[in-house]
Amino acid sequence: MMFFGRGSPQLVCALVILLHAGGAVGFNSTSGAAGVRCIERERQALLMFKQSLVDEQDVLSTWGSEERRKDCCSWTGVKCSNRTGHVIWLDLHDKSLSGTLSPSLFKLQYLTYLNLSWNDIGSIRIPESISSLKQLKYLDLSVNRLSGSLPILLGNLTSLRFLDLSFNKFYSVENLEWLSHLSLLKYLDLSGIDLSKVNNWLQLVNKLPHLTNLRLNSCNLLDVIPQPLPMNNSSISLAVLELYDNNLTATMFQWLFNFSNSLVHLGLSYNQLQGLIPEAFGNMIFLEELYLSDNQFEGGIQKSFGNMCKLRLLDLSSNNLKGMLPDFLGNLSGCLELTFESLYIRNNKFMGPLPNAIRNFPSLKVLSLSYNRLNGTVPNWSGLLSELEEFYISGNSFNGVITEAHFSKLSKLKGLSLSSNFLSFNISLDWIPPFQLDGIYLSSCKLGPKFPKWLQTQGSFLYLDLSSNEISDTIPDLSQNKLEGPLPLFPANSTSLSLSNNGFSGKISSLCSITGNMFALLDISFNQLSGELPDCMASWSKLEILNLGHNHLFGKIPIFIGSLKMLETLVLRNNSFSGEIPWSLGDCNHLQFVDMSHNNFSGPLPGWIGERLVNLTYLLLGSNNFYGDIPLRLCQLTKIMVLDFSNNTLCGNIPWCIDNMTALTKKENLVDDHWYVLYLGNNVRRGAAYVDKAYIVWKGTEYEFAENLKILRLIDLSSNNLTGEIPQQIWSLFELVQLNLSRNQLTGRIPADIGQMRSLESLDLSRNQLSGRLPSSMSQLSFLSALNLSNNNFYGRIPLGTQLQTFSPYAFAGNSALCGPPLTPTCPEDEKPSAGCGRDIQDDGDEFWKGFKPSMELGMAFGFLGVLALKLDHPWKHVCILLFNYMKIPLNNLKGYLYLIVAALGLVVTVNATRLRRKFRF
Repeated sequence: MMFFGRGSPQLVCALVILLHAGGAVGFNSTSGAAGVRCIERERQALLMFKQSLVDEQDVLSTWGSEERRKDCCSWTGVKCSNRTGHVIWLDLHDKSLSGTLSPSLFKLQYLTYLNLSWNDIGSIRIPESISSLKQLKYLDLSVNRLSGSLPILLGNLTSLRFLDLSFNKFYSVENLEWLSHLSLLKYLDLSGIDLSKVNNWLQLVNKLPHLTNLRLNSCNLLDVIPQPLPMNNSSISLAVLELYDNNLTATMFQWLFNFSNSLVHLGLSYNQLQGLIPEAFGNMIFLEELYLSDNQFEGGIQKSFGNMCKLRLLDLSSNNLKGMLPDFLGNLSGCLELTFESLYIRNNKFMGPLPNAIRNFPSLKVLSLSYNRLNGTVPNWSGLLSELEEFYISGNSFNGVITEAHFSKLSKLKGLSLSSNFLSFNISLDWIPPFQLDGIYLSSCKLGPKFPKWLQTQGSFLYLDLSSNEISDTIPDLSQNKLEGPLPLFPANSTSLSLSNNGFSGKISSLCSITGNMFALLDISFNQLSGELPDCMASWSKLEILNLGHNHLFGKIPIFIGSLKMLETLVLRNNSFSGEIPWSLGDCNHLQFVDMSHNNFSGPLPGWIGERLVNLTYLLLGSNNFYGDIPLRLCQLTKIMVLDFSNNTLCGNIPWCIDNMTALTKKENLVDDHWYVLYLGNNVRRGAAYVDKAYIVWKGTEYEFAENLKILRLIDLSSNNLTGEIPQQIWSLFELVQLNLSRNQLTGRIPADIGQMRSLESLDLSRNQLSGRLPSSMSQLSFLSALNLSNNNFYGRIPLGTQLQTFSPYAFAGNSALCGPPLTPTCPEDEKPSAGCGRDIQDDGDEFWKGFKPSMELGMAFGFLGVLALKLDHPWKHVCILLFNYMKIPLNNLKGYLYLIVAALGLVVTVNATRLRRKFRF
């Protein structure tokens, strides 16, 4: 989501100015300038359009039928031609409008400019009458709730230079051929529209000769590159190309590098690009911004990067890059040193200290080095980078003391992140910082025990993280933020708030001071807060992360939880919530991480979770009062990686469809970094990272899993009342790392193919009623390091292998008939008899009769039937016929089959007799 605030605004502005000058000569925004008033039929069309809208903020108050409002050319967002009086310009972008898109709007047939973007306008489909706007040059309907299919008649708008339909709710598109009719198009943005069925998207793009700005982010694009590339008849010269969040691979580079002499802005983040970063990027001599984050690039960067003299921004975050940071910066050195502004390399594997070479970039505004393997002290020359606006070095191994010298000339600093290092602050009491911060991230830094006075000077921050700072002081007033009471009051326009691991108490109703609709993150976990969830939370429609874990909150989950439709993380762990999970939670279909464990929730497990929360990756409902069967519909959670229903009163069988949870069969990392949108005002948006944390009982001990949560595959159904057998399908969960079915009433045997679960590290089946021999395949579980099979009814020899014999005897205790290492040196059948026979005669006899006796009985039965069948006039002939019909034996060949059966059974008896003679040597 980082791409929301990035691009090339200069190009867009230039295009708008061009359209303004060329297509709308002589704008009339008032009726007096040329004596031309608006045309009545167009005024009526605008009023009908207004009736279809919901205008809660009354931004259309100038639109009306009264005498003083009749001139529509003076209405908000409307401009007319001085020459003709026709409405030619309508701009209502970002006006908080909702409602529907009325077809009456498209009666304004002289429109050249139409912008309704960034509202909440919905429609089942774009009315086909939009094709009547033949003179339209600029169309922007982005970021609304428009749905349905894209009308092919958009191809009739042949005057279009600018088209943006991004981030609506359109259906999957199968045909984009109409694009080829828009030969004058310069700007195209279809981001957020599913184009996975359009296998010729690239060829269509190549047919737009004037296209300079192309944005196809989050489109599920097919990685189809035609060979040879049809560039001969195209004069396309892209300056801005954004293909974020698709599934593109390195094969697309052969097309991309055709634009080395034109590209100014290139965005390829969130794709499947692998291997070394191509050296050919160094040939893009006009490139100013390059985004390659969240791919799978390896190694470092090529020295050719130093040739990109115009490069201002480089984002390589969240790859597998490694090497020494000084070497990396050395490859960037060259002609770009004086102009380079922003470096993002967070979440890689770079090592070493902060090199002095950073001082060679005097224009540096952003330095994002968080979550690497950097070490050493933070040099105080960082305070001399006078242009620096964002300084992020969290999640490394920096140590030492931070003083005011580190910030001496950072008057432009807006974002500071030093969390999760080994840093201490030694700031004089009277120091007044030269900056005002928007974001303050100081988790795990030693700031205490007194609350730092310099923080009291920060009166405009939007994000504050002071968790685990060893502060034991009271929270003072923070200037304009007016923090007071047990839980401080925060500004109405706050966008994110993290106050975890503190000692706040009292109710959380003071959070209702946050009324802005851009609030994206709330983490107040690990405090002593109490009370019920306030209704004001329903207004936080942009909330993506809600972590209220480890407090004293109670009551039912309110129905309004369903209004938080953007929610991706919901943590209510270790509170006193009760009641059932409300059905409205199913409306939060973006949810990926849900932890409601250690509460008093009750009722049956909601089966609708499997049908509606299809993106769930982690579901933790342990230690509650849920009862009843585990619904089969939960098997539809194909992305689930951690499933914890332990310590409830569930009954019935383990679902046989458990193998439908296919994420447990895949080894690759299926979880991306959790990014949410941080709104900074003035339409500025920046991606920010949040690490989900789960507290898992791992091999008998509870641990915190954070970054390492991505590699965990776990099922915990322990301490319930489950019955029946362990489903055979469970062995197909090849990548399951921990399986805990202990303390239930399970019966039957361990699935024979359990050895296929080669990734299994922890297995607990203790305190059930399981029986039978331990499968020999268990010896293949070479990664198994925790095992508990105690208190069951297993018998026989423990399979020999490299792992099972290493466990304590307690892992097998309570199974009196089990034998062999590590319980006993030998099994009873291993003891040599006094007569010197090689095997125990009684044991051999038992085995013989297990095979011989059934064979004799079967032979006698079929022999008897054979005799009856040979005399088909016997009274039992109908019984024989029914039997053989059941066995699908043709009646016309019945006698032949009977002869074969009798002969085969005779052979079985002969073979068993031969084995008997060999065993007893007679």
